Amino acid sequence: MRLKPLRPRAAVLSGAAALGVCGAVLIGVGLADGDATAHAVPVVADDGGTAAPTSAPPAPTAGPTATPSPTPVALRTPSSDVHVRIGSVDLDLPVLPLQPKRGVVDPPTLTAAYWLEPYGRPVGSADQAENTLYIAAHSAGRGDNGFDPLLTADHRGAAVAAGDTVEVVTPQGTVTYTVDRTERVPKGELADATDVWEAVPGRLVLITCFQRADGRNTTENLVVFAHS
Repeated sequence: MRLKPLRPRAAVLSGAAALGVCGAVLIGVGLADGDATAHAVPVVADDGGTAAPTSAPPAPTAGPTATPSPTPVALRTPSSDVHVRIGSVDLDLPVLPLQPKRGVVDPPTLTAAYWLEPYGRPVGSADQAENTLYIAAHSAGRGDNGFDPLLTADHRGAAVAAGDTVEVVTPQGTVTYTVDRTERVPKGELADATDVWEAVPGRLVLITCFQRADGRNTTENLVVFAHS
């Protein structure tokens, strides 16, 4: 199945598949006005791709089937007039829009963050928000690229904590978010994590891979919840 054309901003998220931000971010999207009920989504297969949904999703929202994408290797830093900044971990990344393609969100660089364009967008003031703002980035687990600073040096937990602030800077103004909590979510459970996918104007959700210290394949995502 293919991703249906998305109605910008006014839609409400109704389903999402697991994200794996260390490589491709696989996300199944179902959007319908006024409907926040989760529907059938693609199932993450053992080989890292996605299998067909276990049951046919109800019309009109159809969860797309994603195919694996290569892990990006580019280290250039793209330019953007939108930035995400977290002073407590010395993080400052350009943020660019990213539209899911055929159900796959694959950040093209390791040195920038990407807001998922069908949902909330960066705004100049908190009262302009219309949905949750999702920002995803890679973490390689071996440096300061992408969302690597969100992890502690020993890779045992999150380097950000409740009370830390996150700034999303735009030419129209800066919105400051306060971190509520962080959570390690098994990739196989992220699709059904309703607290992640709620449409809440003024909320910020950061997502990346929780990289293991021993270098083994990651099995969890690190999710940071914050509010303006």
